[in-house]
Amino acid sequence: MQKLNGLLFYLIQWTWGLPQNLCALALLLFVKKERRLRYHGAIVTVCNVGGLGLGMFIFVKRKPVDKQFLPLLAHEYGHIVQSLIYGPLFLPLVGLPSLLWSKRYGKHRQSFRNRGIKYTSRFPEKQANRLGQWATKDAPMDS
Repeated sequence: MQKLNGLLFYLIQWTWGLPQNLCALALLLFVKKERRLRYHGAIVTVCNVGGLGLGMFIFVKRKPVDKQFLPLLAHEYGHIVQSLIYGPLFLPLVGLPSLLWSKRYGKHRQSFRNRGIKYTSRFPEKQANRLGQWATKDAPMDS
């Protein structure tokens, strides 16, 4: 059954989720890869890009020995589940809002933290946390 689920995961990602997987393949050409591993069927690249879940690919800057590595993977895997749900609408419905929120939060991080606003408090990050925890059974990031 595990093998069937894996085949179904790839089939859906490379049909329904094709646009985001093609974007991820293009990104793979530009990142400086330090290490590559697998996480629940996703391909994880530890590289010079921060947390990003795109199609069936995860790009992370953190090292696997970092205590926040597994929670970050669980969160980014939530974006992979969103890819399965939203398919070709993932980029405008999840990718763009996520990118804009990431930039805004990064620019005003201290102000948001002072007001008790976590990065994962809004869509699509909040949903990615829930879906990542549901799919992986790992605790997602809390910030």
